[in-house]
Formats: sequence, C-alpha cells, structure tokens
Amino acid sequence: MERLIKLAEQIKDEKLRKKVIEFLKNPKATHPEVVDTGISVEESPASINWHHRYKGGLIEHTLSVAKLALKMADVFEDVYGVKINRDYLLAGALLHDIMKPYNYVKNEDGSFDHYDMFNLDHLTLAVAELYKRDFPMEVIKIIASHHGDHSPTRPNSIEAYIVHYADEADSKINDVAVRVCQARSRDLGISEQDIYKAINPLRVYEIRSKEGKLKTIEFLRAILSSIEED
Repeated sequence: MERLIKLAEQIKDEKLRKKVIEFLKNPKATHPEVVDTGISVEESPASINWHHRYKGGLIEHTLSVAKLALKMADVFEDVYGVKINRDYLLAGALLHDIMKPYNYVKNEDGSFDHYDMFNLDHLTLAVAELYKRDFPMEVIKIIASHHGDHSPTRPNSIEAYIVHYADEADSKINDVAVRVCQARSRDLGISEQDIYKAINPLRVYEIRSKEGKLKTIEFLRAILSSIEED
C-alpha cells in the first residue's frame, strides 16, 4: 500500500490527491447494505480464477497498472505530442479495482472464493463510491470504462484508453503465468497457492519460457524444499 500512496502523492491537484489517498487508505463502502467481507485491499487477490489469483495480487496488479500507465503516457507525449492529464490517469489507475475485496471471501484454508451473497460487481461499486465521494467526472469515466468494450461505457479519452490497455496487458501476462503455475502444481502434487507463497508467478513463467518445463519443475522443487527446511 505504501507504494500506491507514494504514486498517489505525484498527483498535482491537491484536492484530487487527498481524495485518492483517502480512498486508498479507507475503501469502505458508504452504502450500509454493502457487505464488508473482511478482506483488505492489501490481502485481496485481483481475481479468483484468472490473473493475480493469490494473496496480495490486487496490490501487485494495481501497482503494475499505474506504472505501466505512466510509461505509456511518456511514450504518447514523446511520440505524438499530446498532453496527458497525469492526475486523472493516476487516479484512474490506482482506483480502478479498489472495490474488488467486496466480491471475495476467504476460505478456512486461506484460499479465496467469490462472495456468494449479493454484492454488486467491483466496477459498479467503485463508480457508485466515486460519485458519493465527489470525484471528478473524468476520473469516474476512466474507471467506469476500464474494461473496454465490456464496460458499461466505452473509453472516450486517451487517459481512459491507457488505463484500459495497461490493465489488459498486466492481467493477460499474469494470467499466462498463473496457468503455468497451475500446471506445475499438478506435476508436483501440491496446491498452486504453495507456489505463490514461495515465488512470484511471473518469475516461474520466465524460467519456463527460457529453460523449459523440466527445468521449471526442478527449480520449483528446490525452492519449495528450501522453504520446508527453513
């Protein structure tokens, strides 16, 4: 969370900066009927069946999306001569998935699952909360459209498209990595969560892509054995 706050501190508009930092520190839904599932932003995964489906995955994903968005802004400004509103860009990137913890529950074994009672999806919850907290409309539109064509409204600014594609890139690449971990966990006869506790899935995918399946299995076996010995 500290790294997200540090990024939020780059927002130049004082009013918006304070709103973003407050939301990051206190994402509690205002509406009394939205059930708090007891999962913090720091603990939450970013999904259950897809990318970043492990403890701390949401923070990791959010940090990556925000940093990717800033790098993309650098390129667009340098190559195309456009002026990106980095305040809106950062606010949208940092808060795009902020309400995801309300969609998950934690099982007794430490794994996560979908909340089976009624809570609105994270995007709807976020937009409602952004309205309640009086965020600028441009920030609300960035977050409301960050699923691209699958959003309730499509992106209609360069900032919105950058956040959408930064989100898409990070989630897709991590999704490939977690699927490799899932396959290797079956090879090793362990839970894939055991792998995530030991090493980041992108590191596993890096080894798989460079050294192959067997070397990856050997590497994971060695890593897991060293943890057991400790």
